[in-house]
Formats: sequence, C-alpha cells, structure tokens
Amino acid sequence: MPSMTLRLGLLLALVLPNMALAETTPLNVPILMHGSIGDDACPEKGRVVEVGSEPDSFLPVQSGPGEAPFREIGRLHDGDMVTVCEKLGLWLGVVYGSATLGCQTTILVPVEQTYTGRCDHGWVMARNVNVDPK
Repeated sequence: MPSMTLRLGLLLALVLPNMALAETTPLNVPILMHGSIGDDACPEKGRVVEVGSEPDSFLPVQSGPGEAPFREIGRLHDGDMVTVCEKLGLWLGVVYGSATLGCQTTILVPVEQTYTGRCDHGWVMARNVNVDPK
C-alpha cells in the first residue's frame, strides 16, 4: 500500500498542471448592447476593409478586446459586413454572419446588457472596419 506522502505527491502531480492550464485559459469579454429608448441596441453597420490582397488574408475575430490572452474565435475577410455594438479603445465588439437579420441587434433595450443573440460575435480591430455614419 503506497504511503500517504506518495499518494499526496501523485495527487499534486495531477492537479497542479490543470491549475496552471486554468490560469492561462483566455477569458471571453462580453459585448454590450447599450440601452437607449428609441434606438437600436447595435445601431452601426460596418464593412471589413484593408485586410490584405492575398486570398488567405483575414481579420481575426478575438474573444476579447486585445490579443493575448484572448484567442481567435473567427475570421472575417475584405468586404464582410458587421454590426457594431460596442467600441472599446482600438477594438470593436461586432456581430456578424450570413443571416444578420435574425441577430437581434435591432431590438430596443432600455438598459445596457450583454449580447446573447444566436449570431457569431467577437472583437476586431477598429482600423479594419469602415463604419457607416448614422
């Protein structure tokens, strides 16, 4: 029968790597829809621009407004349309996809709340999105 010290050592060997992994797992930063009576929750539209001329060029969609520790969760290409819900520094919180009509970004929300619609969403660099004026 293994000694208590050996069993404790085995337990720590199994638990510590998992704890380190949990600390490095990227966090997701939710996109907020700013509440306002009489206005759409995400009123601005934009088009992805200046990503690159190569066929495999893309604009990464991040899980938060920044690079590390956030991860890539999607990709957009030149000409793709997005709905802008939030601006945070150099980053935009966007909703995107082929069926943006059902994305629930044109609803009226009286108070600020997290986007919970069914469409793809994430954070992109603002310099790569040409936002249409209201």
